[in-house]
Amino acid sequence: MQFNYEISYVDADNQETLWGRCVAVAGLFREPMPPTREVLTLVGCAPTGMLAAGTRRLGELCLTVSDDVRPLQWWGLSNAVVLAWRPHVADAALVDVVLEVVVSAPDSGVHELPDSPRFELTGGWPESSYGTCLSVNGLYEERPEPPEIPITLVGCRSEAPMLSALTEGDEEYLILRALDREGRPMASRSFYWNVQQTRPSVLGGTLVDIVLGNGVDEPVPPAAREAWEDWYERGMPRTPGTWATYSPEGRKEWLELGAPGRFPRWNSGEDRKGGTYHLDGRYVRDEAGLHCAMGEALMGPGGYFGRDWYSFKAYLEGGYGVGLPFTLVWHESVVAREALAGTANPENGLSYFEEIVDLMRRWGATVVLG
Repeated sequence: MQFNYEISYVDADNQETLWGRCVAVAGLFREPMPPTREVLTLVGCAPTGMLAAGTRRLGELCLTVSDDVRPLQWWGLSNAVVLAWRPHVADAALVDVVLEVVVSAPDSGVHELPDSPRFELTGGWPESSYGTCLSVNGLYEERPEPPEIPITLVGCRSEAPMLSALTEGDEEYLILRALDREGRPMASRSFYWNVQQTRPSVLGGTLVDIVLGNGVDEPVPPAAREAWEDWYERGMPRTPGTWATYSPEGRKEWLELGAPGRFPRWNSGEDRKGGTYHLDGRYVRDEAGLHCAMGEALMGPGGYFGRDWYSFKAYLEGGYGVGLPFTLVWHESVVAREALAGTANPENGLSYFEEIVDLMRRWGATVVLG
């Protein structure tokens, strides 16, 4: 029996303890629950940047809440859209901005309004300030927990910690790690160990099936299944362009696959510098595709060199195998230029494609657009 998943606990010191293994996971691939959109009002705003420009689609934002001393909370405001502007009643120089957003509360800490609060809105890439406001109506509301959607660990072989948890009813935050056919880690998801049912496995023998109440934190989109299956069968690809056949969701997942081998730690060796690399731009039609192609150009088939602007910038800083200066010849660059033209950053008017090229050139790379 081949076990395709490992369940582990990682402590505060990053020490990992194996809890058990299983053959399959039912319910891992599913569409995410549609997020709940809320209405917030930014009261008494002094807008700057994108917000001052009157842009209605603000995208991904961060709302930082500080006291008189330091920042305390970071709220995520996703897919933000401006519904209305109105003058602030107490100060004609300020405005109230009504937003429709998906609110993500801070991961930890007490979500209470601090004394003498200050609010700052940031967004864009690179991140910049969109202004400050006096208060935010609707932010500190009680939000219902999302509905639980169970998963089933099929064909489990339990180690001592899992056996103890099953007996004692323990609840822990764990890691589910998917393995390829050779037993190498290829992807991971986190989940909460909340057992609803344990029963003899449908696979027979001494194995058990375990039903968990609330599934993984980030389910895998069904459209990404093909990428998972390809990686499972073959591991890291040996031929270029494998990612190009996948859907946008599959490309995003491709950037996460094979994490232990493609997300190296800061190494102590010397980066390769001064080389010339060729990027095949024929299939770069979205941001994920850009980073798939970039990783492949710089690191070889299946290579990784960041999955967004921020991680790409971090890899350019060095320590991951390829260092500046280098020359990148971007073939068929017009495909990316046209496909990403609608992603302009209002701060400087550059599209995502142009931002990446500008970043490389500012940091010392020679970029030849073909």
